[in-house]
Amino acid sequence: MKRKYVLFGTGDYYKRYIHWFKKEDVVALMDNDRQKQGQKLDGYPVISPQEIQNISYDSIVILSFYFLEMKTQLIRLGVADNKIFHFYDLHRLLSENDMNMRGCHVLLLSHDLIYGGPALALYHSAITLRKSEFDVTFASMIDGPLREKLIAENIPVVIDQRLQIYTMTELPWTQRYDLLICNTINYHIFLSDRNEMVPVIWWLHDSSFFYDGINSKTLERLGSKNLKYLSVGPVPGKAMRQYQPDIVIDDLIYGVSDEI
Repeated sequence: MKRKYVLFGTGDYYKRYIHWFKKEDVVALMDNDRQKQGQKLDGYPVISPQEIQNISYDSIVILSFYFLEMKTQLIRLGVADNKIFHFYDLHRLLSENDMNMRGCHVLLLSHDLIYGGPALALYHSAITLRKSEFDVTFASMIDGPLREKLIAENIPVVIDQRLQIYTMTELPWTQRYDLLICNTINYHIFLSDRNEMVPVIWWLHDSSFFYDGINSKTLERLGSKNLKYLSVGPVPGKAMRQYQPDIVIDDLIYGVSDEI
């Protein structure tokens, strides 16, 4: 049975632990800061502790190290002791499925947001991952009409032109995810200096024509440590093998509908 949560605390530990909760399972946030009360944070209403008596919930999770003080405050307001938990209790409070799924934050990186094949393939991948309850963010070098489709699916979109010329290590925000999925050869600079602790899938779509002008040494030193190469078919794989003949490139064929 699904549990309904009220989260007490909207500071640093809220930011650290909010990703473990499914959006539809959080009834409200609670904070003692009067300036935050009555506002919304990440789409959740922020209430005062005194309002807890008007809320229907199963558990309150305290997202703060001031646990004893906050627990005492809640008990004085009539909250049952067995309904109060600390963020250290999440291991037993959340189901195994919740922990497996909500623990995986996926960043999908597209070279643009137009209605072209690579971007559409990544778009449908994002929809599939979201339906499987992964936490998905979609990013692109260039804006385009596909952004509205993603927003309509409640998938966050980041437009960062620096993805065109910056490496992964130069863009710390891209290293906050559990998995990155890049598409097209456009990401060879980004991947040329990467955080190898973060697993990356590189989904290749390009023929050898698009490799003209690329510094071959950049491709040769990419390696495959924590980097999985996928190709939409034999042509993109063959193009990359000209520069890295020893790497393993598996096929990931995709099909998309005529309408999105």
